[in-house]
Amino acid sequence: MKYNLLDDIGDHFIDQAVKKVKEGETFVYVLDNVDWMEKVHDMRSDAQNVDVHAVATSLVFDRVLSKHLPDAGQQKSLADCNMRELVSLTDEESCKLKERYRFLLARILCEQFPGFRFLQDLVPTRLPHDNLEAMTRKSAVVPFPVLLKDEKKYTEVVDVLDQLETWTHEIYSKAGLCSTAVPASYQHPDLPSTSSRPDQPASHFRPVPATSDPLQNVKVPCFGDQLSRVRFAGAKDLRSGSHTPRDRFDHIYPFRIVDWHTKRSFLKVLYIS
Repeated sequence: MKYNLLDDIGDHFIDQAVKKVKEGETFVYVLDNVDWMEKVHDMRSDAQNVDVHAVATSLVFDRVLSKHLPDAGQQKSLADCNMRELVSLTDEESCKLKERYRFLLARILCEQFPGFRFLQDLVPTRLPHDNLEAMTRKSAVVPFPVLLKDEKKYTEVVDVLDQLETWTHEIYSKAGLCSTAVPASYQHPDLPSTSSRPDQPASHFRPVPATSDPLQNVKVPCFGDQLSRVRFAGAKDLRSGSHTPRDRFDHIYPFRIVDWHTKRSFLKVLYIS
């Protein structure tokens, strides 16, 4: 029998994720493109350098659970929101913000100025908040296989989302939280009549639960950079008219931006320039 090391490693990672899902934890997918060039020793007309494109995947488990929060959709349209109300602080929020500033300033003084170090034991090492215990734990990150797919091609991005759906169903079925068999027929909800975005109308709508869906009410957020978000949201739009929740990628929702490139550029300007 042929032994496949990659399958064995993949099963090990799946088992790690299943164990945490059984314990009631939730996770998100984090995706990013990986590109490299395979160079030939002697370049000829029939032997050229090859650009290889892939998508790196990983599962990141939430340290702070959010199952108790309401999930009935947005409270109101962003177009009708008063931006002043969103950014303005209440008196209570202003007092808490000033208190945080005092902690941070005291920490900087004790670290940078020797004359203040006798007060170091009086300065809290962490800012107090409701989730202090959860945030002191190390993030649980489960690496998944690198998929040899090109983010610039929608056909291959659809393949990536198909794989995410497969992994999601496998994790929840092994955890005993859904049936292992996929039903032959599903309830097909009506498609939304309005658009949340002109360029990607369906990918940002909250999926409508189907009663025959084995993963009903399971929604796994997908995080990536701005290019990844556009590509994956567009690929989900291409499947919005499919008949099954699995084919519509209903369980991969929502798509969110992680600005790690912005952070890297900020640090580059700050420390290298």
